[in-house]
Amino acid sequence: MQQLLVIVLVVTAALFSVWKLMPARRRLRAMVALDAWLAHKDFLQGWRTRMLARRIQAAAGPGCAGCSANVAARRHPR
Repeated sequence: MQQLLVIVLVVTAALFSVWKLMPARRRLRAMVALDAWLAHKDFLQGWRTRMLARRIQAAAGPGCAGCSANVAARRHPR
């Protein structure tokens, strides 16, 4: 039983460290792929809408509004 617990802890720690050391672009791709897979599963819809969608939006960043929201950015007329 102790060996099983140690194996679970080591695998969990390894997966967590791989996730944290992964580049942001790859993490976002992984979350989008997980979201696409979960879209077909009815039993996980609640978790998908509560947790995953919010994290994907936060990881994507401000997008185009980031520049226009920056007061210090120079704006060139077109």
